[in-house]
Amino acid sequence: MKRCFLPPSAGFGLVMVLLSPVFAPVAGCVSSAPPAPGGVVANVADRRLTVVWNAVSGATDYRIAVRPKNEPAPLTWREYTVTSSPWTMDAWAMGGLRYEVRAAARNADGQSAWSSTATTTAPVLRAAPADAIDTGRVPPPYGVGYTAQVALTDRPFENRSAWRWFLCDADGSGCDLQPTARPTWAYRLGSETRGKRVRVQVDYDKDGVSYTAQAVLGVVDAAEGEGFTEDKVLTTHLYALQSRWVGLGGLGWDGRTGGAVDSLHDDLLVAAPWGDFALVRRHGTVSYLDGNVPMSEAGRLEGDPAFEHVRPDRFRVADVLLKPRSAERWELFVTHHYFTGECIRFRLSSTTILRVGGRVTISPSWRTIFDADPCLPTRHQGGHQAGGKILADGRDHLLVVVGDHAMERTPQAGDSHLGKLVRVEIATGDTEVLAFGLRNPQGLARDRNGDLWETEHGPSGGDELNLLEPGGNYGWPAVTYGVGYDGRVNVRRAAETGRHDGFVRPVFSWVPSIGVSAVVVNDDSAFPLWRDDLLVASLLGPLYRVRRHRRIAQYVEQIRFSHGIRDLAQMPDGRIAVLSNHGRVYFLSRSDAYCDGRSRELRLVWSVGCGSVDGTADP
Repeated sequence: MKRCFLPPSAGFGLVMVLLSPVFAPVAGCVSSAPPAPGGVVANVADRRLTVVWNAVSGATDYRIAVRPKNEPAPLTWREYTVTSSPWTMDAWAMGGLRYEVRAAARNADGQSAWSSTATTTAPVLRAAPADAIDTGRVPPPYGVGYTAQVALTDRPFENRSAWRWFLCDADGSGCDLQPTARPTWAYRLGSETRGKRVRVQVDYDKDGVSYTAQAVLGVVDAAEGEGFTEDKVLTTHLYALQSRWVGLGGLGWDGRTGGAVDSLHDDLLVAAPWGDFALVRRHGTVSYLDGNVPMSEAGRLEGDPAFEHVRPDRFRVADVLLKPRSAERWELFVTHHYFTGECIRFRLSSTTILRVGGRVTISPSWRTIFDADPCLPTRHQGGHQAGGKILADGRDHLLVVVGDHAMERTPQAGDSHLGKLVRVEIATGDTEVLAFGLRNPQGLARDRNGDLWETEHGPSGGDELNLLEPGGNYGWPAVTYGVGYDGRVNVRRAAETGRHDGFVRPVFSWVPSIGVSAVVVNDDSAFPLWRDDLLVASLLGPLYRVRRHRRIAQYVEQIRFSHGIRDLAQMPDGRIAVLSNHGRVYFLSRSDAYCDGRSRELRLVWSVGCGSVDGTADP
C-alpha cells in the first residue's frame, strides 16, 4: 500500500499542482513498511547459530543481522538476506561468545521494519593445551599495519574446512571472526587495534573432542620503522651508489609475488601483493595506511572453495599510479586481479588519496574503470603472466599493458584485451587497443621525446625491451627469441624459434632471460651522466642501465644488486626507489664521496646540489 504526503510548507504550491495538467509526484509518495517479525529466537547448537521468527504476510524476503556482543564494545552488524524461517549462519559460533540477533521483513518496495533483538551465548568448549597456538612466526612487538601470523600446533586436526580464527581485545571486547581453511592464519592489524592488547582464539576438533585455544599477541604500537639501514655501496661504470633500505614487515609479504610503488611527493607509496598499503617517508619511517584494494566479491579468497585451483601467489596487485588532482588530493589507480566467485577478472580500479599535513588517508570507495576481456577461468591460475603496468596518457586517459595470462591465442585475437597495449578513458572506461602481440609486459615508461618503452618476459630466454607504437604487432606467440620451458627449441605456435621476422623487433633482448621487470627513464636531477638512460630491473637481482642514442641501444651495463627487483620508481629528488621481491624498499643515491668536497674531479662530475638527498651542503 502506498500513501502520499505533502511537506508542511506546501501551501500555495498545492493549488498550482492541482491545476497543472502534467506534474511530477510531490515529494513523499512512499510505501508503508510491513510489520516487524515477531517471536525472534536465537540459539546455538552444534556450534551453529540458528534464528527462528514468525512469518509476515506480504514479505518478499527477510534481513537477519548478527553481531558478537561481548561487552563493552559490540561489533558492527552483519546483514544477511534470507527467504524463510529458520535460518542458520554459515560460520561457527565461537565458544563462549555472546551473539545479538535482529530480524526485518521487507516488501516489494524495499521497505522494512526491524524487530527487537534476541541474544544467545555459544557453549564454552574444552580448553586446549596452553601451547596449542604458535604466535612466534612474526614475533612482537606489533605495529599498526603489521600482519600477525599464528599457527595451530595441536595436531592432528579434524573438520579442516570448518576452522574459524577469532581476534579480540584481551578483555574480550572488539571481537571479530575470520574464516580460513588452514591451520595458519595471517591478520593485518588495522588502526582500530592501536594501543590495544589483542588475543587470538580458534575452535577446532581433535580425536572427536571440540577445543578452544587462546593466545595473547601483545600490545599494538602506532607504527613500524626506525629509519633507513645503510647498505653496501654499489660500483657502476660512472657512479658509486649508496644503498639504504627499510623493511615492510607490517605488510606481510608471506612469499607472494607482486606489489608496486609510486612517489607521493618525497614519500613512496607501496602496495603489497594482496592490496595493503604503506607509506615510506623521506627519512625512512614507515606508516601503514588503512585501506585495501578490492580483490574479491566472495570474501577472503583462501576460504572460498571455488578458489582452490588458483595460485594465490599469482593473484596480486600488478601496479599503482598516482595522478595529482589538487595540492592535497590524488587519484590512485591500481591494476589487480578480482575473483568474482566464478572466474577471475584483470581489473583497473581507482580511489582517492588525501594528504593533509602529515596525515595520508585512502578512501574506501573504489571505482571499477576497466575489466579486461575475457574473464579468466580459475584453471588458468589467475595471475600467471599478468603484466599490468599503468602510465598516464594526458589528463583523461591511461595506458595499460595487459599480459596474456598464459592464454596464448589472445595476443593476436581481435576480441580480447589480453596481450595488448590498451588506452583507457578514465571517466567512461572506454578502451582502444593500440598494440598487439605482447606476452608478459612488466614495465612501461615514456621518455622526454614521447617514445614509449616496454619490458616483457619471453619464455625461456628472449626477455625484451620494446619501443611500442600504435598499430605495432610485437609477434607473440608467433615469434620469439626464447625457447620452451621444457627445453624444446620450438615454442608452441611459434613459426620459427630464435627469430623475429615479420613483426616489430625488440630494441634489445636478453638471452638467457634476466626475469625482466620494471623500467624507468632516468632524469638528470640526481645522475646527470645517466641522463635519459633506461634503468631496467630484474626479478633475479641485477639492475641494468641501457645507454641509448635516440631509439638505438648502444650498450647495457649490469649493476650488481643482491635481491630480486619487483618495481622501480624515481623520486622527485632523483633517488631510485627499488621494491624487492621479499618486501624491502631500497633507495639508491650517489655515494657520499660525491658530496664531501675533497675531490675536485668528483665535484665537477657531480654538478647538482647534494643537500637534496644527503642533507649535506651543496658542492
